[in-house]
Parts: sequence; C-alpha cells; structure tokens
Amino acid sequence: MDAADLDMDDFMRRLELVQAFDAQEPVVIDGVTFDLRWDIDKDYWRPVIPIGAYGRQAYRFGPRIVFPWTPNDWIEHWRDHGGYLEAPAGSTIKIALIRPYPLEGSFDVLEVEENRECRLVHLWVFTPDGQMKAAEPPLALFAKSATATQIDLGEFDRAYAGLVSRLERLLRCEDLEDRLDKPEPDFPRPSADMPLTYRRAVLTLHEALQESDEKAYVAFGYLMGRAEAEQQLLDPALRDHRAEKGRTKGTGTRSANSQLKTEPIRDLAKSLIRGNAAISLGGCARMISERLPDDWPLGRDPDWIKGHIRELFYKREGRVEYRPRPEWVDAPEAGGE
Repeated sequence: MDAADLDMDDFMRRLELVQAFDAQEPVVIDGVTFDLRWDIDKDYWRPVIPIGAYGRQAYRFGPRIVFPWTPNDWIEHWRDHGGYLEAPAGSTIKIALIRPYPLEGSFDVLEVEENRECRLVHLWVFTPDGQMKAAEPPLALFAKSATATQIDLGEFDRAYAGLVSRLERLLRCEDLEDRLDKPEPDFPRPSADMPLTYRRAVLTLHEALQESDEKAYVAFGYLMGRAEAEQQLLDPALRDHRAEKGRTKGTGTRSANSQLKTEPIRDLAKSLIRGNAAISLGGCARMISERLPDDWPLGRDPDWIKGHIRELFYKREGRVEYRPRPEWVDAPEAGGE
C-alpha cells in the first residue's frame, strides 16, 4: 500500500469519525464502536477535532485514547506526557457526562458571553475484557459562534463563519454570503433596532465578497469586534443612565414632598418673626415646638425644626446667632394687603 492509499484511508477514517460524533446510533470504525448519543445540539456545539483524529489541537482538546489506527509517534508522546487509555478493536466509546465550562480570555468585560462558552464531554471506554475506564482529558466542545475562542485556537475559518452566523441571526436570514455575492446582491432588510456598526459590517462584507478584497475582510472583522464591544458597553451604560434618572427623579419628588409637608412650620415661623424682629433661629424653633398641636405628624425636636426654617434667617457678620431676614420681618400677614 503506497502513501496515497494511506492518505486516503486517513481521510475516510476522519470523515467517519466526524459522522460518528453526529450519529443518532452507534457507529463502528475499525472494530471500535462509537456510541456518542446525547441530548445536545451538535449543530451548535462542535469539537475542535473529532475523537480519534489527530492534529495540533488534539494535544489540547482531545482525550488521550489509543485506537487501532493511532500513529506510533502519538503513542510515544502520550506515554511521556500523562499516559493514555487503550481502546482496541471490540471496545465501545460512550459519553458519561457533558458539563458547562466557562473559559477565560482577554478583555472578558467586553466579550459577548457566547464567545467564551464551552462544554466538556467526559467519555467512558468499555474494553473487550469488561473493564470500564474514564478517558482524560475530556473532549472540549465550543459554540459554533464562539468567535474569540476560535481565534485563540487558530481556527480562523471557524471564527469567520461565527461572525457571519451572528449577522445572520441579527438579520434573521440564511446564506448571507451567497445573498451578498450575487451580481445583484440580495441585501437582507435590517430591523429598525439593529445597531449601526453591525449594518456597516454587512456593507463591508458585501464589498469583501464582491471584490475578493482581503483588506475589506480585515475591516469586516474590525467592525464586528467593535459592534460587539459597543453592545457590551452600551447595555450597562443605559442601565446606569436609567438608574441615575430614577434616583434624580426620586430625590426631587422626596424633596418636593418634604417641602410641602413642612410648610406649616415655616408659616408659624413667619408669624413669630413678624411679632418679634429680634427673635433668634433657636428661640423661634423652640417656640414652634411648644405650639405644635398634639396630632402634628412630623418631628417636633427644635434642632429638626431649625433645619426647616433656617431659610427665613441669616447669620450676621461677626455674630454666631441667626436673625430673621428683613423681608420676613416686614412681610404682611397672610391675607393682608
């Protein structure tokens, strides 16, 4: 068997392994049964590399399982770095558990949440001799639209596809690239609330597709990143703005209500001032406290009263006491001329 035949065998096996992950029934490949049925959206959650396939990402995101087709250099590498689990012909691979696992990354505050989503698939290997062993590490699944993660992984094709799929969701359309790449582009109609930067990204993607312009593709990626950051910053900014408006409105309402409820105190103070132009702030407050009716619903402590009648007094230069303002000393009685 020559190298071309071996390459074709590897290609067909990899295709079978991809299909085994998606299959709704057990799939047998070179004597190993893959029973990977689980209640999870496999169109949305995808492995970086299929179980049993080999590539640079298998070092980080694939379980260390040795199959009948595993290359010797991989076996040697795993033997020196953490060990491996054998799955000879007659073995069965099953899913034991799938659990969420949030990923950390750069600029998490500005990240769209789905960019850092991950699911870990814990696998059991049932060997022909009746043993059941857990494979390590678990298989990592990433959201189809997890753009930032795909970039971190170096999966730039998938990252680009994730950006396009996000636009498709916002525009509620399918096959956006095909629609924009027509001689007469079929532009999807954006909703009224679609942010402007996302709209600009659609136009830039159209330019990139029509002209096969690499620089336009770069600009498209920049606009998508900017649009996501704007949304992440805009949402909390709007919440803070609404909260501040609520606080300001509440403060103004409380102040107006307080002013209205304490107006009888100031009316009484004005009456006392008109009867005694030399009355002090403290003396006026004490007299008001004594004259308030028994059913007065608010405070009657003189210090509290002083705070609500202080506006009727002023502090004379060089003195410590407050005296009535002239305009209230000379003011006519209520109902007078």
